[in-house]
Amino acid sequence: MNAARRVHDFLVVVVMSELTESEIQALCERYPLPEGVEDCVMSREDLAETLQVSLNTVTSWLSKGMPMLQEGGPGKSYELQLSACFAWRQAQKADEDLRSDKVKRAQAAMRLALVGGATGDTIEALDPKTRRDIMAAQIEQERFQRERNQLMRRDDVHEMMELVYGIIRDRMNAAPDLIERRNALEPKVVQELIDACDDIVTDVRGTIDRFWRERPMRDGANERRDLFDA
Repeated sequence: MNAARRVHDFLVVVVMSELTESEIQALCERYPLPEGVEDCVMSREDLAETLQVSLNTVTSWLSKGMPMLQEGGPGKSYELQLSACFAWRQAQKADEDLRSDKVKRAQAAMRLALVGGATGDTIEALDPKTRRDIMAAQIEQERFQRERNQLMRRDDVHEMMELVYGIIRDRMNAAPDLIERRNALEPKVVQELIDACDDIVTDVRGTIDRFWRERPMRDGANERRDLFDA
């Protein structure tokens, strides 16, 4: 089993199950708090403000296994150790990145195979004529699409995506409270609704982030760097 696979398996375990004290300590050592941040015990509200997420998101993380010192209830507030919660969240992000990188490698290998390359090759492994033909075809396709208004400026696409994400996030965060007030739902149903809305917001954010990671800025003329294939 290679190192990347071992790390992936470890992360899957720690973000999907209840952690032991030794596992929490191992996570905190692997993902320590940023320099200058003092560790302390927080409420759900405090943690949400510190990590700049909604209270619903923190609640969703707790349901998925984020460690806690004390579970909240009637007359009792949640107690959350900042270092443990931060480390758990960083491990979760690392697992998402590992899965995204695996998909990206598979996509690149498939694209290369379709133009005559072998597994593990890059475009530089192709003969000069094939490389020139690929680049010439790409330039011609971009020119044609630009003339048909099928190419957009990268900054415009980014701004539009962030605007749409903000609308989805705000509506999803407000939806559980709104529906609860209108329908007098049971607490269990409300929590399920909160979890569903949080999962949608998290998936949208992750999809947007992966979209840009898989499309880094390319070297070349300013005109081509400024355009985005819509």
